[in-house]
Amino acid sequence: MAKLVFITGASSGIGQALAWRFYQAGYSLALVARRWEPVEAWAEALDISGDRFKVYRADVSVIDSIVSAGQACLAQQGTPDVVIASAGLSVGVDSAVRDDIDVMARVYATNTIGMAASFHPFIAAMTQRGSGVLVGIGSVNGIRGLP
Repeated sequence: MAKLVFITGASSGIGQALAWRFYQAGYSLALVARRWEPVEAWAEALDISGDRFKVYRADVSVIDSIVSAGQACLAQQGTPDVVIASAGLSVGVDSAVRDDIDVMARVYATNTIGMAASFHPFIAAMTQRGSGVLVGIGSVNGIRGLP
């Protein structure tokens, strides 16, 4: 049986690139995106086998949404070998602007809480199995601030 990778942010960018790389390495894909149409179009364009991928529609910034997607993956595809929290936002903000405080909250909900919520459904199953890898994609902003 093929190994399974669960990837958030799979509709574009790093998430989509990782999905392609894991698929080429023989993994089955559990792909998560708010916009599932681009994921399906991408998979069709690359002739990705329908029996080796499933798309879960979820918003990682909404805890119950991403947890439900993870639970659906467990029920439909089993426990992933790798979970990659790749969904994220990078938006310039100015704390002197009131509306930008709301933007900061959305970024935090996606990039920080969303990562933890993406991992949550799988921790017990991976622990019970005795294996599994959780990967969080971060930004250079996590190491040093930018002007």
